[in-house]
Amino acid sequence: MVAETYSGFAQRYSMVIGVLLSVLITNTLFLIRPTEFFFLGDIMLVIGDCIGLFFTFKYRKEYQTHIKTGVIVGLTSSILSLLLISFFYWIFYSIPVDGLDFIILLQFLLFFLMNLGIMYVIVGVILGYLFGNLYRKKEDVAKKSPQF
Repeated sequence: MVAETYSGFAQRYSMVIGVLLSVLITNTLFLIRPTEFFFLGDIMLVIGDCIGLFFTFKYRKEYQTHIKTGVIVGLTSSILSLLLISFFYWIFYSIPVDGLDFIILLQFLLFFLMNLGIMYVIVGVILGYLFGNLYRKKEDVAKKSPQF
């Protein structure tokens, strides 16, 4: 059994908080201005994932690997963002017209997962890998540099 040296809520749940922060920022920005350049909500996803990954790596535990942590947080937050965006579309565009119809919610979910799921997963994994690699290199340099 390994004695863990971290303390505090943020360090204990850094991955969960990073995912939630990423999803909330992505969807808040999407609600404010639902725009797209390449696919629906792409800039919002990049901004939200970057902030969530920054928070995750700021409070990362010592035994967590960089790239694995980044890929897990990026992938999870991108999929949850996509699901929440489909809920927003269902709430704001379908319920006022058709009423509370869960079949339309299922159609929105399947439509967004089929059309945008691959792009969201790719962006989440790439951002997670890049952040993980960046923070791994920063810590390697910090360990190798002599301390006076």
